[in-house]
Amino acid sequence: MEVLALLLGVCAAVAAAPETTATLSAVGDIRLDGPVAAVAKRDASAPSQEVKVLLDADIVFGNLETPITTRGTKTPKTWNFRAAPKLLGIVKAAGFTILNIANNHVWDYGQEGFLDTLQALADGGWQTVGGGRDRAAAEKVRLIEFEGLTVGILGMTSTHPEQGWARAKKPGVFYSDFNRIKAVVAKAKKACDVLVVSFHGGTELAEDPNDIQKSVAHAAVDAGADLFLGHHPHVLQGVELYKGKPIFYSLGNFLFVSPTPSTSPSVIVRATLAKDGVRTVDLYPVDTNWGRPKPASAEVSDAARRALDRFGALNLSPSLLRFHAPAAAP
Repeated sequence: MEVLALLLGVCAAVAAAPETTATLSAVGDIRLDGPVAAVAKRDASAPSQEVKVLLDADIVFGNLETPITTRGTKTPKTWNFRAAPKLLGIVKAAGFTILNIANNHVWDYGQEGFLDTLQALADGGWQTVGGGRDRAAAEKVRLIEFEGLTVGILGMTSTHPEQGWARAKKPGVFYSDFNRIKAVVAKAKKACDVLVVSFHGGTELAEDPNDIQKSVAHAAVDAGADLFLGHHPHVLQGVELYKGKPIFYSLGNFLFVSPTPSTSPSVIVRATLAKDGVRTVDLYPVDTNWGRPKPASAEVSDAARRALDRFGALNLSPSLLRFHAPAAAP
């Protein structure tokens, strides 16, 4: 009887053990040079200080759309960005823990600038996805371990320049080749409990995702992705629930200044992750505010909600997708 009582006590203790969950906060595009660097000239925390509390999570994710280099040859294009390594203090002060580098600007100063970026991020202890010294490294899933829970993150892009795409023995970014997406995502899913896929692609300033965005997102979910985070259009696009999985086609700008008014409304996505996938997604509207993101006003919040709800997902699943409008003034 004593042995039976002991066993029952152990079973009860195991049954009562709390479930492990993790939180992930995600934003869109980050550019560290130009206007954001000017805001941070005296204080690296200045660009993010008004929204730092909204970013706070176990994993804080963003798209770093700036090569970290002072060298290299400009890639022929309209806009070329680059930032000195010291400007990584901006994302460190904001609390970011992992950065996507699969995008169309990381190759703005060629292979030399790209390799400098990899080195600067490695030297700073950053976790990254979407790029590497060869295709295997670029396609590698980043695994983040919690007690009894493994979160995986992948980064990929459909954007040019093509010379920036990783090859078997060439540095670059994970290009979202439709012949490879499902196999890479499925392999990543086998290594983790919950899988987040980051994708840089789409049409700049477009209200709705294009066919490539939709096809990549659906292929990723079909292969095992639990949460899909898109960026590149610089504006918010609608969130879709596909097979019950949230797809954010574009998170818009974050630490990135664009002259177009439609880029002001943005969002911080805060997801609660568990072994069975995404439990809840809290959406906090923000105003990009010329390089100093701040909680959205009622007007900007309304614009953000309209953009996110273009497919009606917020109303279809209010228990999963929870939009937090600003409190009314007293």
